[in-house]
Amino acid sequence: MRFLILGAGGIGSYFGARLIDAGHDVIFVARGKQLEALQQKKLKLQHPEFSFFKRVVSYNIDEIKKIQVQNFDAVLIATKSTSTLSLANDLKEWFANKKQIPYIISLQNGVDNEEILSTHLDKTHIIAGLTRKIGAHIVSPAVITATGTAETILGAIEPTKSNESFLNELKEVFNDAKIPTQISENINVELWKKLIINNGVNAICALLKEKTGEIMHHEKLSKIVYGLMNETAIAALNKGINISKNEVDDMFDLITNFDSIKPSMLVDVENNREIELDEICTVVIKNCEAQGLDAPYTRTISTILEYVYYKK
Repeated sequence: MRFLILGAGGIGSYFGARLIDAGHDVIFVARGKQLEALQQKKLKLQHPEFSFFKRVVSYNIDEIKKIQVQNFDAVLIATKSTSTLSLANDLKEWFANKKQIPYIISLQNGVDNEEILSTHLDKTHIIAGLTRKIGAHIVSPAVITATGTAETILGAIEPTKSNESFLNELKEVFNDAKIPTQISENINVELWKKLIINNGVNAICALLKEKTGEIMHHEKLSKIVYGLMNETAIAALNKGINISKNEVDDMFDLITNFDSIKPSMLVDVENNREIELDEICTVVIKNCEAQGLDAPYTRTISTILEYVYYKK
């Protein structure tokens, strides 16, 4: 298959390297020092079970618009959720008046990306996705470190026979590329389950500048994480999604027993980048408020992080 990957950070680079290694065509969209490095030298990715050190093709978003849309089967979005609206507008411009367009697959944090994309693009071509049990980030330009299995779940926002067929093909492609993948008939539930983990550990790790292992194996801090996770499950009820206590416990056990990693928000803090507070934390607060409830754990951790980080 022919892939365009928007975002050559940890996750985007990992997926791209796996797909290239499996024999597929991949073009990356990057920016800044990462784009410059990818154009001048090889992409280096190190994983406990996989290493990659090859030249890759990379452009900026404006250069991509000069390439024929039909050259791609799928566009994978692996950027921060803060860029979703901007990318939706870029893709809308690129796809304008085209009879055949690729499928758009969001692998981003948060639960609102697909709704944003749907307001600008053909909803039947939008695939929601999430990847879990992976930690991946840029060590230096064009150098990536990753760990974990990158278990991936995909689902169509508006199912049709065409996107069902595409999803089945994509599932085989990903599995062959050593990206264990399954298809969900209710992808929104899976997105909220991932948000349970993200809201549980992202902001608190960024605030304390600690990896997940340090937080999860601290008796008092782990209880705060559990409170953050429970608030996310309560927030999901506002969208008609019921996540049981047992499922919250499963998510808590998953992150407790997984490799100690730096969540994306901690990596962003370390690199002085914009952090996904609205996409991970504020969405929980607002969906609790819509039910006449507060989210004190989430509000406290995110507010302190926002104050300390942006004041600095």
